Amino acid sequence: MKVVGLFAGIGGFEVGFAEAGHAPIATCGCWEPAVAVLRTRLPDVPVHPDVRTLADLPEETELVCGGFPCQDLSQAGKTVGIAGERSGLVGEVFRLLERAAARGRPVPWVVLENVSFMLHLEGGRAMERLVSAVEGLGYRWAYRVVNSLGWLPQRRERVFFVASLEADPADVLLGDEARPRPADTRIGAIAHGFYWTEGIHGLGWAADAVPTLKNGSSVGIPAPPAILLPDGRVVKPDIRDAERLQGFPEDWTAPAETVAKRS
Repeated sequence: MKVVGLFAGIGGFEVGFAEAGHAPIATCGCWEPAVAVLRTRLPDVPVHPDVRTLADLPEETELVCGGFPCQDLSQAGKTVGIAGERSGLVGEVFRLLERAAARGRPVPWVVLENVSFMLHLEGGRAMERLVSAVEGLGYRWAYRVVNSLGWLPQRRERVFFVASLEADPADVLLGDEARPRPADTRIGAIAHGFYWTEGIHGLGWAADAVPTLKNGSSVGIPAPPAILLPDGRVVKPDIRDAERLQGFPEDWTAPAETVAKRS
């Protein structure tokens, strides 16, 4: 399928879909360090600078994906809700889908992602917003909470919301199941990740993994988790480790250093 990535960040969705055999044809992102990564790592894919000024999706679009901003929905944020200035930008996705349908080129597939706390905040209003929007456009939908700990040593629960005009999205999201293997979680037996400062809400302690990676702190400095090693030493991951903990090769974000400082 031909994929358009909105809120593309450093290309997680786009690279994943490409590895699965699909073709990214356009992206959208506004943060210059991330845009520098996209332009370097996906050099043949154009980047639009602002989803609010994107007039239309390319006519050949078959799948729209995006991890829309989580700041207003995250347990670690201000929890303003889906109507917040940032998370409310998901409305631009539905605007573009409506325009595509009006042109007689409806987009067959939609994949959205956000924090799992969105299921609880404001009595599930965020999910209601997504469901009502896609149902109004004739889509069937399904959602599932997926934890990156199934693949990587980072505990990161995210809601994946899939909508389709062609098939049952449940066949995509609910087709299989994997359960974590029991592990020896004793201190001294394995490493444990944690945060020295928990911020507004705690993100917790993780055995043989790090807690959810955060991109900063309320005082504007980098906020990597700490890792207690079995021998008692405490270390912290650097940027290359953070890239690997997100499933990217090390130095994936190096192009960002052309427009911003390394931290």
